[in-house]
Amino acid sequence: MKNLSKYLFVISFFGVLLLVFSSCNEAKQLKYEDFDEEDFVLVPGIVTKITRTPIYARGDWYKYNVYYAYNLDSDSVSVGKKMDVDMAVNEGDGIYVLVHKEDEDISFLVGLRLKPNDEDIMEKYLRKSKDNGVKYFGVKEQ
Repeated sequence: MKNLSKYLFVISFFGVLLLVFSSCNEAKQLKYEDFDEEDFVLVPGIVTKITRTPIYARGDWYKYNVYYAYNLDSDSVSVGKKMDVDMAVNEGDGIYVLVHKEDEDISFLVGLRLKPNDEDIMEKYLRKSKDNGVKYFGVKEQ
């Protein structure tokens, strides 16, 4: 019986260690506040997809996840996603995106509606998408 309790103690000890160290490896979610405001440039983008995930603990509440494309006037369109968004947007809406000047993979949604000059960029992008026979040019099916 002593051996069994020692065995269970060792197994549970290593199980706790495994849980602690595996949770430490999670990637840190970058926040806009982690950067200087001058490190970003405001560019037009388009919402390419919205998904929702139910949160059962809250009843009928959902987390809304927004997928978007930016650098629309470029041949290599960039994509991003923002999870658990509290923003009233629909697929196909034009939005503004803050893009890091040195690393274009770092981006944040601003959510403002596009100005007329930037709407022209979005319209050209949508025509380019239609000409290429895709819904959103440069965006893989998500």
